[in-house]
Amino acid sequence: MAQYSSGTPATYTPTASTTVLSHWALTVLTVGQMAKVKLISWGGDGTSLVGYVSRWARVNNTPATPTALLIAPSNPIAVSMATVNTYSTAPTGAADNNLFKQNWNVQGGGGVVVLPIGGEWFVVGGALGTAFNQIGAGNVTGADANLSAYALQWEE
Repeated sequence: MAQYSSGTPATYTPTASTTVLSHWALTVLTVGQMAKVKLISWGGDGTSLVGYVSRWARVNNTPATPTALLIAPSNPIAVSMATVNTYSTAPTGAADNNLFKQNWNVQGGGGVVVLPIGGEWFVVGGALGTAFNQIGAGNVTGADANLSAYALQWEE
């Protein structure tokens, strides 16, 4: 199976919300396709001690107007069936219903979670708005101008 990675661009400014997943959403639209999230990461290079709370959750609405983020395949001839997007009408997730949530500090803080074999997060293909076809990331608290980044790696 091929591996892919993507994440927020270098000029990204997050917003803070208890429900909006503004960083990115991994989406599989083709019925019968599946992606497994293998790794998530976050990090900052701010110069002040600002506390952030970031979360990764399943999307529970139908976001609109996607902007595709770059996807890097581990194999140069592989083409991902999944997409990673931001949306003008952002994806949302139920407040405090998270796959993972992390408190951290934007002044050099950050981390990586490698999900265990058999414990990966599955994204299953279906029309936009279908249950389980998207996972998104967003901040509950913390916003900046180009000082934080959020990424993921998945397998198809």
